[in-house]
Amino acid sequence: MIRRIGPGSGLVGVLGLLIPLSLLAQEKTVVPPGTPVNITVQPAPSTAPPISIVLGPRHGHVTPERRGCTHTGGGNIDVAQPTPDVLIVTMTGAGVAYGAICPALAAQAFELEQFFELSFDNPKVKKGKLTMEGRVIGLLRSHCAKDSAGYEDACAAIGADSMCLLKLCVPPHSVSGKQSLSVNDHDGPYSVPVTAGKYLLRQTFRVAAMAHPTVLPTKGPSAEFAPDPAIDPLWLSYKEPFHGAVKKDFGFQVVIKVAEDTEPEKPANGEKLPEPTPLKK
Repeated sequence: MIRRIGPGSGLVGVLGLLIPLSLLAQEKTVVPPGTPVNITVQPAPSTAPPISIVLGPRHGHVTPERRGCTHTGGGNIDVAQPTPDVLIVTMTGAGVAYGAICPALAAQAFELEQFFELSFDNPKVKKGKLTMEGRVIGLLRSHCAKDSAGYEDACAAIGADSMCLLKLCVPPHSVSGKQSLSVNDHDGPYSVPVTAGKYLLRQTFRVAAMAHPTVLPTKGPSAEFAPDPAIDPLWLSYKEPFHGAVKKDFGFQVVIKVAEDTEPEKPANGEKLPEPTPLKK
């Protein structure tokens, strides 16, 4: 069988041969042996903060108080430092009290003393700003007229050389008379200018539930400021008023941050700073 080749087929074949030849004909850059190769390495930009918090000694204590038929849980003081310029302190605890022939009290008292130092890692930074804020999240329940539950002393203070520089106190709350309350309170932020040196953080917190004497069995009041499973569900009412509440963030938490103070200084006599002189063109 004879296949007939059209006039265009020869042109395609010639082009197919010329394309590889044209690639081979391109000039090649030949590097002589022994030629030094310069490699420029650029350092990665620094992400470290200009001021950091260096933790020192710490004294933290949780004291439970139980009288009568009671149940307590949690009782933790967590000191975390997610970044060098941030400090987070969280106190979590809970208590349930059941009335019997005698009154019942379930309480937990928190105390913390945390020493730390502010380190000015960047020599160009001359002054810093320390900021503190706090919040309390939890649940309060009472099931009888004379029962009560609440929290108090949710306070934190930062001082240096026996002087108080910053202080916050989240307002206390309590319930009684068959009341229940979901708490999400906040205080701050408060800021103060600081320099390099040593400082002291003092933080306190207290949760309590008190039940009156009774002969008939009743569900007890509770103060829940700790994530699950601080309180066994059997100690709560089957008619739980806060069923399904998310408890992972429960507790008293204080966040402390330090950063460079970029605000201009004010004159001591209270006068305004002079306006900057515009540059001449």
